[in-house]
Amino acid sequence: MYRSTYVFIVLIGVVCLAGCYAPQALVTPTDTVSTTDAIPSAAIESELRTLATAWQGTPHLEGGSSRSGIDAPGLVLVFADQVLGISLPHSTARQLGFGEEIPRSSLIPGDIVCFRPTSMPRHVGIYLGSREFVHSWPDDGVSIARLDDPYWNGAYWAARRVLGEPLVSTPATPEERPSRPTRRRVGW
Repeated sequence: MYRSTYVFIVLIGVVCLAGCYAPQALVTPTDTVSTTDAIPSAAIESELRTLATAWQGTPHLEGGSSRSGIDAPGLVLVFADQVLGISLPHSTARQLGFGEEIPRSSLIPGDIVCFRPTSMPRHVGIYLGSREFVHSWPDDGVSIARLDDPYWNGAYWAARRVLGEPLVSTPATPEERPSRPTRRRVGW
């Protein structure tokens, strides 16, 4: 009697554990990418700030993604690629479909911050840490702004985490980077 009860309990445990296993073949927009080899967010913050300083003052250009002119989603695309090793679309609406939504209180460097400013339907930037984010704005071009600034505080909408953990290193060239499949999110 005890043996059959024991076997039954073990079988129930195995079935429960097997039911929890869900292999994922592709990274979907709501998935996060993580690695077992992670570095502290301070290192990501340092890399982001170095890149933000290098891009600071670049003029805003709708649809641009180069140092001669860049828009907000273009800046997020470039920074995500160069620092985080992630390929994102050049569209604010589509970028908002990646990663997982996180509360403002949980922001870490590399998170995408989303706004609904009075002058446009939506806007994005990359969180740097210490309540600061980098973005490209029509009046200022690429600049660092504060989340606690009254304008940005009032326009704040949401945040997305596109990485579960920051990557240890980002290979120097796109050819050396590991491929991460992305999928288009339908609808907005």
